[in-house]
Amino acid sequence: MQSTFRNSHLDVGELLAAAPVAVPRPAPFLGPATVLAVTDTHVDIEVPEGRCSAMVAISQSYAPVVGDTVLAVCRDGEWFAIGLIRGTGTTTFTAPGDIELAAPRGCIELLAGDGVFLRSDLVEIVAARIELTGRHLVERFQSVTQWITGSLHRRLGRIHTTVEGAYELRAGRITEIADEDVAIDGKTIHLG
Repeated sequence: MQSTFRNSHLDVGELLAAAPVAVPRPAPFLGPATVLAVTDTHVDIEVPEGRCSAMVAISQSYAPVVGDTVLAVCRDGEWFAIGLIRGTGTTTFTAPGDIELAAPRGCIELLAGDGVFLRSDLVEIVAARIELTGRHLVERFQSVTQWITGSLHRRLGRIHTTVEGAYELRAGRITEIADEDVAIDGKTIHLG
Protein backbone atom coordinates (compact mmCIF):
# COMPACT_ATOMS: atom_id res chain seq x y z
CA MET A 1 0.00 0.00 0.00
CA GLN A 2 1.46 3.31 -1.10
CA SER A 3 1.29 6.21 1.32
CA THR A 4 -0.04 9.55 0.03
CA PHE A 5 1.91 11.35 2.73
CA ARG A 6 5.17 12.42 1.12
CA ASN A 7 6.61 14.78 3.76
CA SER A 8 7.18 12.18 6.44
CA HIS A 9 10.11 14.12 7.79
CA LEU A 10 7.80 16.97 9.02
CA ASP A 11 6.10 16.65 12.35
CA VAL A 12 2.48 17.59 12.93
CA GLY A 13 3.28 21.13 14.21
CA GLU A 14 5.26 21.93 11.11
CA LEU A 15 2.50 20.60 8.90
CA LEU A 16 -0.04 22.86 10.57
CA ALA A 17 2.27 25.86 10.33
CA ALA A 18 2.91 25.24 6.64
CA ALA A 19 -0.79 24.83 5.80
CA PRO A 20 -2.64 27.99 4.69
CA VAL A 21 -4.88 29.35 7.42
CA ALA A 22 -8.37 30.32 6.30
CA VAL A 23 -9.30 33.69 7.86
CA PRO A 24 -13.04 33.83 8.43
CA ARG A 25 -14.60 36.71 6.52
CA PRO A 26 -17.39 38.62 8.22
CA ALA A 27 -20.81 37.71 6.94
CA PRO A 28 -22.54 40.33 4.78
CA PHE A 29 -24.75 42.63 6.85
CA LEU A 30 -27.57 45.02 6.03
CA GLY A 31 -29.53 46.51 8.88
CA PRO A 32 -29.90 49.23 11.49
CA ALA A 33 -26.94 50.47 13.52
CA THR A 34 -26.61 53.04 16.30
CA VAL A 35 -24.10 55.87 15.88
CA LEU A 36 -21.68 55.97 18.84
CA ALA A 37 -19.11 58.51 17.61
CA VAL A 38 -18.64 60.79 14.58
CA THR A 39 -15.53 61.88 12.67
CA ASP A 40 -15.25 63.78 9.38
CA THR A 41 -15.90 60.84 7.05
CA HIS A 42 -16.68 57.91 9.37
CA VAL A 43 -19.00 56.96 12.18
CA ASP A 44 -18.46 54.40 14.91
CA ILE A 45 -21.53 52.22 14.97
CA GLU A 46 -22.96 49.49 17.17
CA VAL A 47 -24.14 46.41 15.25
CA PRO A 48 -24.97 42.88 16.45
CA GLU A 49 -21.35 41.87 15.79
CA GLY A 50 -20.06 44.68 18.05
CA ARG A 51 -18.59 48.10 17.43
CA CYS A 52 -17.02 49.05 14.09
CA SER A 53 -16.13 52.05 11.97
CA ALA A 54 -18.24 52.78 8.89
CA MET A 55 -17.68 55.25 6.07
CA VAL A 56 -20.57 57.71 5.75
CA ALA A 57 -22.23 57.20 2.36
CA ILE A 58 -25.63 58.76 3.00
CA SER A 59 -26.96 60.16 -0.26
CA GLN A 60 -28.45 63.34 1.17
CA SER A 61 -26.42 66.14 2.73
CA TYR A 62 -27.02 64.90 6.26
CA ALA A 63 -24.44 65.03 9.04
CA PRO A 64 -24.99 62.10 11.45
CA VAL A 65 -24.85 62.73 15.19
CA VAL A 66 -24.40 60.43 18.16
CA GLY A 67 -27.59 58.52 18.86
CA ASP A 68 -28.81 58.37 15.26
CA THR A 69 -29.94 55.09 13.74
CA VAL A 70 -28.39 54.52 10.32
CA LEU A 71 -28.76 51.78 7.73
CA ALA A 72 -25.40 50.01 7.70
CA VAL A 73 -24.03 47.54 5.19
CA CYS A 74 -20.95 45.33 5.40
CA ARG A 75 -19.32 43.44 2.54
CA ASP A 76 -15.88 41.87 2.59
CA GLY A 77 -15.21 43.46 5.98
CA GLU A 78 -15.88 47.04 4.84
CA TRP A 79 -18.65 48.93 6.60
CA PHE A 80 -20.71 51.78 5.15
CA ALA A 81 -23.53 53.90 6.55
CA ILE A 82 -25.76 54.17 3.48
CA GLY A 83 -29.02 55.56 4.83
CA LEU A 84 -30.76 57.29 7.69
CA ILE A 85 -33.48 55.53 9.64
CA ARG A 86 -33.88 57.97 12.53
CA GLY A 87 -31.82 61.11 13.04
CA THR A 88 -31.65 64.45 14.82
CA GLY A 89 -28.68 66.00 13.01
CA THR A 90 -28.54 68.77 10.43
CA THR A 91 -29.17 68.43 6.71
CA THR A 92 -27.27 71.07 4.75
CA PHE A 93 -27.76 71.81 1.08
CA THR A 94 -24.80 73.73 -0.33
CA ALA A 95 -24.41 74.91 -3.90
CA PRO A 96 -21.51 76.77 -5.52
CA GLY A 97 -23.95 79.22 -7.11
CA ASP A 98 -27.60 80.18 -6.87
CA ILE A 99 -30.38 77.89 -5.67
CA GLU A 100 -33.87 78.25 -7.10
CA LEU A 101 -37.01 76.55 -5.79
CA ALA A 102 -39.77 76.71 -8.36
CA ALA A 103 -43.38 75.58 -8.34
CA PRO A 104 -44.84 77.34 -11.40
CA ARG A 105 -48.26 75.74 -11.01
CA GLY A 106 -48.25 75.06 -7.28
CA CYS A 107 -47.17 76.44 -3.96
CA ILE A 108 -44.08 76.08 -1.78
CA GLU A 109 -44.66 75.40 1.89
CA LEU A 110 -41.97 75.46 4.58
CA LEU A 111 -42.80 73.80 7.90
CA ALA A 112 -40.61 73.96 10.99
CA GLY A 113 -41.32 73.00 14.57
CA ASP A 114 -38.85 75.39 16.19
CA GLY A 115 -38.52 78.35 13.82
CA VAL A 116 -37.57 79.65 10.38
CA PHE A 117 -34.52 81.93 10.17
CA LEU A 118 -33.44 83.95 7.13
CA ARG A 119 -29.98 85.53 7.13
CA SER A 120 -28.72 87.65 4.27
CA ASP A 121 -27.49 91.11 3.35
CA LEU A 122 -30.68 91.50 1.29
CA VAL A 123 -34.10 89.85 1.66
CA GLU A 124 -36.54 90.98 -1.01
CA ILE A 125 -40.19 89.94 -1.20
CA VAL A 126 -42.22 90.75 -4.32
CA ALA A 127 -45.89 89.79 -4.26
CA ALA A 128 -49.32 91.01 -5.34
CA ARG A 129 -50.53 90.45 -1.77
CA ILE A 130 -48.72 89.77 1.53
CA GLU A 131 -50.50 88.42 4.59
CA LEU A 132 -48.86 88.09 8.00
CA THR A 133 -50.63 86.30 10.83
CA GLY A 134 -49.18 85.81 14.28
CA ARG A 135 -49.70 86.33 17.99
CA HIS A 136 -46.80 88.76 18.49
CA LEU A 137 -44.75 90.93 16.14
CA VAL A 138 -41.44 92.47 17.18
CA GLU A 139 -39.56 94.69 14.73
CA ARG A 140 -36.10 96.19 15.31
CA PHE A 141 -34.67 98.57 12.73
CA GLN A 142 -32.12 101.34 12.58
CA SER A 143 -34.31 103.28 10.12
CA VAL A 144 -37.54 102.60 8.24
CA THR A 145 -38.85 104.25 5.07
CA GLN A 146 -42.32 103.48 3.73
CA TRP A 147 -43.91 104.60 0.48
CA ILE A 148 -47.65 104.00 0.31
CA THR A 149 -49.26 105.38 -2.85
CA GLY A 150 -52.79 104.45 -1.78
CA SER A 151 -54.06 104.61 1.78
CA LEU A 152 -53.00 103.13 5.11
CA HIS A 153 -55.77 101.68 7.29
CA ARG A 154 -55.20 100.36 10.78
CA ARG A 155 -57.64 98.82 13.27
CA LEU A 156 -56.03 98.88 16.69
CA GLY A 157 -57.19 97.98 20.16
CA ARG A 158 -54.81 100.52 21.64
CA ILE A 159 -51.83 102.51 20.44
CA HIS A 160 -48.88 103.79 22.46
CA THR A 161 -46.07 105.75 20.83
CA THR A 162 -42.89 106.90 22.55
CA VAL A 163 -40.57 109.24 20.63
CA GLU A 164 -37.21 110.12 22.18
CA GLY A 165 -36.51 113.06 19.86
CA ALA A 166 -38.77 115.36 17.84
CA TYR A 167 -42.17 114.24 16.53
CA GLU A 168 -43.34 115.94 13.33
CA LEU A 169 -46.58 115.36 11.46
CA ARG A 170 -47.48 117.12 8.21
CA ALA A 171 -50.72 116.67 6.35
CA GLY A 172 -53.04 118.49 3.97
CA ARG A 173 -55.82 118.06 6.52
CA ILE A 174 -55.98 116.48 9.99
CA THR A 175 -59.17 115.24 11.59
CA GLU A 176 -59.08 113.77 15.07
CA ILE A 177 -62.25 112.58 16.77
CA ALA A 178 -62.53 111.33 20.35
CA ASP A 179 -65.59 109.93 22.10
CA GLU A 180 -64.23 111.10 25.45
CA ASP A 181 -61.74 113.64 26.80
CA VAL A 182 -58.75 114.88 24.84
CA ALA A 183 -55.71 115.88 26.87
CA ILE A 184 -52.77 117.83 25.49
CA ASP A 185 -49.95 118.48 27.92
CA GLY A 186 -46.84 120.46 27.09
CA LYS A 187 -44.61 123.17 28.43
CA THR A 188 -45.77 125.50 25.69
CA ILE A 189 -48.61 124.92 23.21
CA HIS A 190 -48.70 127.09 20.08
CA LEU A 191 -51.94 127.30 18.09
CA GLY A 192 -52.43 129.13 14.85
